[in-house]
Amino acid sequence: MNIALCTPFKPLNHPKISGDVTIARDLAAGLAGLGHTVNVLPHFPARLIWERPSLWPGAFLALGRMVRAARGADCWLTYGSYYKVPDVFGPGGARRLGIPYFIFQASYAQKRGQRPATWPGYRLNRRAMLRADHVFLNRAADGEGCAKLLPAHRFSLVRPGLPAGLFARDEAARDRLRAEWAAGDALVVATVAMMRPGVKVEGLRWVVETCAELVGRGRDLRLVVAGDGPCRAEAESAARERLGDRVRFLGRMARAELAGFFSAADLFAFPGLRESVGMAYLEAQACGLPVVATDDEGAPQVVAHERSGLICPADPAAFTEAVDRLAGSPDLLARLAAQAPRYVVERHDLEANYRVMAETMQSIVAGGRQ
Repeated sequence: MNIALCTPFKPLNHPKISGDVTIARDLAAGLAGLGHTVNVLPHFPARLIWERPSLWPGAFLALGRMVRAARGADCWLTYGSYYKVPDVFGPGGARRLGIPYFIFQASYAQKRGQRPATWPGYRLNRRAMLRADHVFLNRAADGEGCAKLLPAHRFSLVRPGLPAGLFARDEAARDRLRAEWAAGDALVVATVAMMRPGVKVEGLRWVVETCAELVGRGRDLRLVVAGDGPCRAEAESAARERLGDRVRFLGRMARAELAGFFSAADLFAFPGLRESVGMAYLEAQACGLPVVATDDEGAPQVVAHERSGLICPADPAAFTEAVDRLAGSPDLLARLAAQAPRYVVERHDLEANYRVMAETMQSIVAGGRQ
């Protein structure tokens, strides 16, 4: 297939790498790896476009550019649609081109239509999802909302996946980084956080407080933190106050560097409060790290409780006890570490999961040609 890919939230070359950008890039690469042509359309920012009339003329012109760029495509695929960033391009673009229209990663919540402040975004997102020939969900939690809008055959779940070989245990990096961190035989806890206001920095605070509590209980551990953001200075200062030289902030890391980072640690901990998917959980597990996360939202769909990590209630005390359970159980830690990469391969191989998605798209495209 020749697939026209629209990304109304962020462009694939966005300078600040987030989970959304990572998933979008993997989506494009995964479909291309399956032999399809992926034509990334010109980007136009659609976040909260319904409350910014000054953007509407530009969006109309941008749609024209997208349609011209998509000439010859077999289908239109939009990455992401929900009330804050409704897909205002796909329905019209696909209609002008006379091709099937798909959405990957959509979310529908009726409560947004009951509030005047979010009603316009709700209606635009609803319009897009109803127009789509098929909606692919990458969060199991979105299935309930989607079922209130679409019949069962019009949407399906695509499990999040990692490209094969991108993340694996790196023993050489482990030795080098642990020496650099002066970790010795201490238990090294790794975490990754975008340090921006809200649940991300709050999640990091949970990790710091957990590590400080466990040090107080006599655990010999170190905390290493990857990531950056506007709250970094404040977060780093608070962490050093609690942990002293037992914590290291490493800043933003390229994705290619993360395998070594994860390999040098012994477990990965991040609560994942209101986490959409949490690609870092998959990346850490692929490198042989057991994960500790909460059941708040996305983590349970990418972490197998008691197989590749521990899922606990979204409560700071429960989170601390889960980390302490691994810290005090070398056999459990080793068992989960050995099982984690196998779990990722079996359940979250990107090529295998996206092949099912592509087959659904091909079937609908073929039906439209008859």
